[in-house]
Amino acid sequence: MFTTRKQLRPLNNADREWPLAIKSRVGESHAAGRVIRMNSTYLEMVDGFYSNRGMMSSAGIFGIVAISLTLGFFLYVVVFRCYLDPDWNRQDEVEMLLAFGSITLVGSLFILGIFKFYLHIGEWFRYTHYPMRFNRQNRMVYVFRGDDTVLEASWDDLYFNLAPHTRIAGVRIWAICGLVLKDEQTVEELFGFGYVSDSRDHCLHHWEFVRRYMEEGPQAVIGAPGFTFCLPIADKRETLYQGWIALVAEDASNPILKWLMFPIHVTSFLGRLIHRATSKVPLWPADVEAACRIAPDDPYVRDSSTDPVGYR
Repeated sequence: MFTTRKQLRPLNNADREWPLAIKSRVGESHAAGRVIRMNSTYLEMVDGFYSNRGMMSSAGIFGIVAISLTLGFFLYVVVFRCYLDPDWNRQDEVEMLLAFGSITLVGSLFILGIFKFYLHIGEWFRYTHYPMRFNRQNRMVYVFRGDDTVLEASWDDLYFNLAPHTRIAGVRIWAICGLVLKDEQTVEELFGFGYVSDSRDHCLHHWEFVRRYMEEGPQAVIGAPGFTFCLPIADKRETLYQGWIALVAEDASNPILKWLMFPIHVTSFLGRLIHRATSKVPLWPADVEAACRIAPDDPYVRDSSTDPVGYR
């Protein structure tokens, strides 16, 4: 669930299959609703898991509730059906207590494992999102890792590629990746852009949005499709309404899919509430903020304050 992954490995054929050049246009640009804020100094984008954050948590909540109810049922049987029953003859008491103790231990370990897993993937007790900044003034890319450190890499030195991210029900999902190279043949760390799609062309359009901003400036993308508003999560938590919109937005245009996915969206929203309650807002380190100062008269400042009323 984190934006970055440290992975010392050779540059493989999959990395070389779809390279992305920072000096070449690949079509029209599209922001895909992933912009947090933009100005003449930097473009800040959200991580790729932001929209669906909560889906994983809902499964964890279901597991914890199911195990807790099971343990509660056994506790009820032991206390009310046995020890508080005046007719109980204490037959097989040792075996019953051993069984109850074993079930409690295994259940507790499962609950602990669920908490550890969601902590490990950054869904609980970490950050509300994991942003990245593309600074066109100093040609640097800053990626919030989620472990209180920031990946800093030169835009000109990064190796960008379009990668077949995974397959879901036989459908190939594409992702845009930036690879930090230790040398020409070795990947040291990689990060994913905040957009994935089953359409390679859609990913290329989103890459073009970022590429065009870095190479041609904010004036080249200010009117790009998918940039009608900025995500109102800069230095603050999303509202409940905004969190719901983020979950359902991708299915909203399909009336059939919208209603088919409604139960999943509701359960995912409950998971998103847990994520929201246990996570803190990411704040960039002072040195990154210093490198990303905005001119007071910058005409290209776009953030949640420029959003339509009701979505700020």
